[in-house]
Amino acid sequence: MQKNDHQIRDYSAVLEAKYGAHGTSERAKFDEEAYAFYTSQILLETRKEAKLTQAELANNNITD
Repeated sequence: MQKNDHQIRDYSAVLEAKYGAHGTSERAKFDEEAYAFYTSQILLETRKEAKLTQAELANNNITD
């Protein structure tokens, strides 16, 4: 397990070192997966706040 040395990092550099620079296919794949996870967490929290099950959300016809 990696220990935290409590040093401030340039997280852009960390991501670049691990997943490649912006514009590379590896970085694009990471960015896409990260955005999908982020979006799913927002949907999950919103669904729970609305007290809806997944089935209720799927069957709900939302209109403006």
